[in-house]
Amino acid sequence: RTRLLPHTAAARSRGGSAPAPRHAGSLRSRDESRGLVMFIDVPHGAAPGDRLSLVTNSNQNLTVLLPPGATPGKKLSVTLPAAAAGEISIVRMMLNGVELPRPTPDPAALLKAHRQQTDGHWLRVGPAEKCETRFSFPLSAFRPTSSQTVVEPFGFWQLPVVRGHVPITENWALDGAATRLGGSPFALGGVEFELALEGRAVPWTPKDGAEGACRDLEICLVVRRMPQAAGASEAKPALAIWLHLVAGDRWSGWQRVSLAPGEVFEYDLADRRYITNLAPLD
Repeated sequence: RTRLLPHTAAARSRGGSAPAPRHAGSLRSRDESRGLVMFIDVPHGAAPGDRLSLVTNSNQNLTVLLPPGATPGKKLSVTLPAAAAGEISIVRMMLNGVELPRPTPDPAALLKAHRQQTDGHWLRVGPAEKCETRFSFPLSAFRPTSSQTVVEPFGFWQLPVVRGHVPITENWALDGAATRLGGSPFALGGVEFELALEGRAVPWTPKDGAEGACRDLEICLVVRRMPQAAGASEAKPALAIWLHLVAGDRWSGWQRVSLAPGEVFEYDLADRRYITNLAPLD
């Protein structure tokens, strides 16, 4: 699955049911002679000089050039054409002609509901049948020294993505092998495991630069069943366990995994798998 950063909201006048997620903004003032003034969040990947196009639920269109200082997350004031009374919302947003993804619902509300479900399941299991482990790791040493928005293929589409250059990965292997950064061991059912943080160097090509000249950092979170000791007389069978992960502002559902000695399960971090997308970095 892929969950995208929310940049949505709407301006509501009166009546109606709760709106579905929309591109973010808040109503500032309304004057039928001049139009509707709204604050919107500058979307992820945008930069000053980029062309931002907006479409409202009444098919009104507006295109603005982002001014100096318009960086992702900051508020931008825009004036929409005068519209009929009722709910006013931005239903489509395009950056330099590329449509931005529809937002997800409020992450805080989702996380609260999710924790109620997972905690309810957790509390039904006896102490001898469960284990919780946690660790933190400072990522400030892996902070990108520069970043660019580049267009990369995604299936049939060409999408803008933000790539960062992480110098510490320049000497890492580019064969897909992961470098261990940290971890926390734990035992369950008499079997030794490890929750580990790993990283992979991902080459990318900057604008007007040599192919593969820069390195981004892909973050990997894995659960590893430790290998059997050398010379063990009998091979141990696979063990089925249920896993649940919370990593920063991302979380998983309960996942059933069967691991034999030496096997690894890697979580799908979706849009948080690159160091450039992590905030804060520590």
